[in-house]
Amino acid sequence: MYSNHVHISQQKSLLRQDIKKRIDDMTPEARRAEGRTLSRVLIQKIPKGSTICGYFPLKSEVDIQLLLKEMIDRGDTIFLPVFDKKNTKMIYRKAHSLADLPPGEFTIPEPPEDAKELGDQKVDIVLVPGRAFDRKCNRLGRGSGGFDIWLEKYKSQHPDVPYWGTCLQCQMVQEVPMEQHDVPMDKVITAQEIIEQP
Repeated sequence: MYSNHVHISQQKSLLRQDIKKRIDDMTPEARRAEGRTLSRVLIQKIPKGSTICGYFPLKSEVDIQLLLKEMIDRGDTIFLPVFDKKNTKMIYRKAHSLADLPPGEFTIPEPPEDAKELGDQKVDIVLVPGRAFDRKCNRLGRGSGGFDIWLEKYKSQHPDVPYWGTCLQCQMVQEVPMEQHDVPMDKVITAQEIIEQP
């Protein structure tokens, strides 16, 4: 079992490097354009009045800021990830606007500490970034595990809440190596296509 785990973690590590190179090879304009297109696709797919878990994109993630802004403007409820230093885990807090998000633990903008925490509240959709996805809707995370732990726990509380993986087209791969704790997505959505779990 152990050697298999080492093998999988090596595969994951190599895949992360490969994807990083693919993203680095894109121009910032191409990345932004894909993010805008994906945001428009998602705004059509997510019903008005929804409550969602989103994420504030890192430079290496598809940029969905346009989506977040439009959803807040139309009155939807958005929760964003926050690294909770006290308990060293990831939680979600409500974002009222993208303009007042102070940089958090990893300089990623986060809702302030007094913002409402999601806790066990049920949302309509969870948007999930990742390093890579495949056509079976498997996801490769960044390797820190913070997201995976939250996804697994939340899925056990709310098994019917859909998880939508979002990514750049270049992050789609033939096969993502999966382990016991990895949580598959219900859909993977890029600027070009929507892939449903088989």
